[in-house]
Amino acid sequence: MLIMVMPAQIPAEELDKAHASIMELSGYLPPNAARYLSKPVIGYVSPDALHSYMLGILRTYAEVLSEFGEMPKDVADEIGSELTRENVPFKRVEYWEDIIHHDIRGLVRAAQEVLSDRAKSFVYPGFTSYDLINTAQSLALRDFAYELMGPETIEFGKKLIERARENKETVMIGRTHLQHAATTTAGHWFVEILGGIVPPLVRYNSSAGNLRGKASGFVGNNATRSMLFQTDPDDIDKKFFERIGLKPDDPTGQNVHQHWYTDYFSQLVQICGGIANFANDLRKYQQTEVREMAEQMLSEQVGSSTGAHKKNPIKSERTSGGSWRQMFAQYMASLFDLQTDFQRDLRDSSNKRGYMYNMPNIAHTMAKTGAKIAENMTVRKERMAENLGMTKGLICAEPLQAYLQRWCGLKDHEFFDAHEHVRQISNKAVEEGGNFIDLVQEDELISTALDNASDKQREMILNPEKYLGTCIRDVEIYTERCEKRFESLGNVV
Repeated sequence: MLIMVMPAQIPAEELDKAHASIMELSGYLPPNAARYLSKPVIGYVSPDALHSYMLGILRTYAEVLSEFGEMPKDVADEIGSELTRENVPFKRVEYWEDIIHHDIRGLVRAAQEVLSDRAKSFVYPGFTSYDLINTAQSLALRDFAYELMGPETIEFGKKLIERARENKETVMIGRTHLQHAATTTAGHWFVEILGGIVPPLVRYNSSAGNLRGKASGFVGNNATRSMLFQTDPDDIDKKFFERIGLKPDDPTGQNVHQHWYTDYFSQLVQICGGIANFANDLRKYQQTEVREMAEQMLSEQVGSSTGAHKKNPIKSERTSGGSWRQMFAQYMASLFDLQTDFQRDLRDSSNKRGYMYNMPNIAHTMAKTGAKIAENMTVRKERMAENLGMTKGLICAEPLQAYLQRWCGLKDHEFFDAHEHVRQISNKAVEEGGNFIDLVQEDELISTALDNASDKQREMILNPEKYLGTCIRDVEIYTERCEKRFESLGNVV
């Protein structure tokens, strides 16, 4: 699949200077504008970056109109050479917006300032505001997906694959409802996390390539272009959108249908949900009572303002806490824009300025942080082995009751509730503080059933470390499958 992508709209040196200036003012800015700002994202979805995309749209549109004979070639050439970020800076657009109170008309005024009198009349033929705005937003979100979010998520996934393979045979307790359930492996936990990230990443990649633009005018009916031009608007759109690498939304009102964006953000939220799940599990694995995994701490890091002994999973808690909660809240904001009055109203305008910037910023930070955590984290195999025996064999109850129920059924006995029988023995073990394995071997029915079990069955029932099912095979198969998916995604990101 060939995808046309653009580099960051703000050159690296300028981006570095801008970011440094923001950091100098961090004490005066809200945290999401400084403390939690991902610098590379500025180059794609910041107001200045979107401004740059809009100028590119105007240049390309002029070029296409010229090729159809709908704009003098010398005018199109002038627009192509003069409408750049350097000549038409974002600050100049803001200056005009302050005066006339319209952002896109401010852009047109700023553009006209650098053009000859003849070219001034051809800046914006047949367009309306959201032809520029939505098309620029779609380009920005597409490029962010392929240039930043996709590669960063793949990097995170690759770190998880490394950890999964290193620990594919590392036995640990599996938990449900925060309680010991049955054995699994640390490697299997890592691929469980991968299973929550890779499918939405694939869908996100697809939704990024399916974002739409529009050039259909005031209420989406192409009336202006039909009046001005001899060329069919559909023919203009075909060449124009192919050139910028988008598909046109068809049919439209004044703006692109919101569902293209909510689908995109839905997949992005699901990726972040998988990252948050990883971080949340890890912070629980690090708690004092568990201590099976942990973030690697810098020697200078302070864990608490008073508890000198503390080692807080700060990256995990930031990721699964503030970042994830804000991501989810921003997605909910995007859903409001599914509703509009007639062809368009302004309720979505300021809303979009928020979540179309914030969601990419939060998501990229989460993926980048997740990759760092996965790279530096500690897996404590000895502690996992220690915790495995904490319940004195109670975790053998699950395989035992399953085997016992089937054995009773095959013996053609009257129905016997094996689950209840094993549950009562479990309760006795808990109440008396005894060893569950000792109690079940004293039970006549269970002893008879186990005597009829195969060596493999008996070993899996009585030895938790052997009750792993397909854990190891799952790790081998799924990590290889993920690598192939990452390779195919890498061809477009």
